[in-house]
Amino acid sequence: MALREFTDSSGTAWTAWDVPPHRVYTQKRAGTDRRVRVTPGWTPERRVRARRMELRHPELTGGWVCFASEREKRRLSPPPAEWEAASDAELEALCAQARQQPVPSA
Repeated sequence: MALREFTDSSGTAWTAWDVPPHRVYTQKRAGTDRRVRVTPGWTPERRVRARRMELRHPELTGGWVCFASEREKRRLSPPPAEWEAASDAELEALCAQARQQPVPSA
């Protein structure tokens, strides 16, 4: 996961990170855990997040880049190739293309 911080031309500080379409779990380094039974198709993620995203937000199934400032949050989907290597001016342009999202109240 890439993480970038930049300040736009109006002086707003932004943090940008990529959100993958789904989590990938790898085998444990120590091998199998003998204390539990192996269940075919089992995953540590109990929620079926990928399916939920497909139903609610089909445009986000390929992942997205999240842009967050103190006052707003935006999503850009699909994530552009090599966005993490972009200059601050290019990140500002990508942020301007992103769709604004509601910020949860604290």
